[in-house]
Amino acid sequence: MTNANKKGFTLVELLVVIGILGILSAALFPAISNAVMQANMTAVGTRGRDIFVAITGANTEREPLGLGNVWPKTRAPTGADTGSGDTDIADMAFGTAEEYFEYLYDGKNVGTQTWSPYVAGFDYGKLAGAGVSSQPGGSTTLDKNYVMWCIGANIRDEMEDIIPILVTRNVNCAQLSSKYEGKSATKVELGTEFSSPFSNKAFVMIRKGGAIFKARDKYSNL
Repeated sequence: MTNANKKGFTLVELLVVIGILGILSAALFPAISNAVMQANMTAVGTRGRDIFVAITGANTEREPLGLGNVWPKTRAPTGADTGSGDTDIADMAFGTAEEYFEYLYDGKNVGTQTWSPYVAGFDYGKLAGAGVSSQPGGSTTLDKNYVMWCIGANIRDEMEDIIPILVTRNVNCAQLSSKYEGKSATKVELGTEFSSPFSNKAFVMIRKGGAIFKARDKYSNL
């Protein structure tokens, strides 16, 4: 036997419930957004740290052999030969991050018997994340659109551990290099060339000593 007097929600009651849910969503959105941002920054920092470990591992392996380090460089050492494709990475100068990472990984020879990367524990997957897609398979040339990092300029062993070797590409890397070369004291700009990762909201940096530096835009005065 059914209850003929049972009533559903009235339109007014439904509107009240929707209004309450809207207020709760508005109140919780900043906290949720912040949590997602922090999680992405942590993941990006971990990938950057993995690259640092791979680089320093290669440096340690090469030192007893009398070979130079594999830190990123944008200017060649004096007397270096940068004209040959067989040149050791220690003698190479790179204009872009994608050129450096491709040479570091020996990307052009992946899948062949001659493939011989300079580092262990590194692949192109470390270059993607937080809105930056992974490099599609089948291509031997690394595209800048799949690299979320820019590289520090002319890193040397004797440099201090606070010097950045990697920073997310939403940072104006030219400003960053000038700042650490003592040419600039201004705040670096975020999100001017690339909107991802993090747009103008935050950035991640890996220092030469291995520290992961994660910060919001208000702390871009590095």
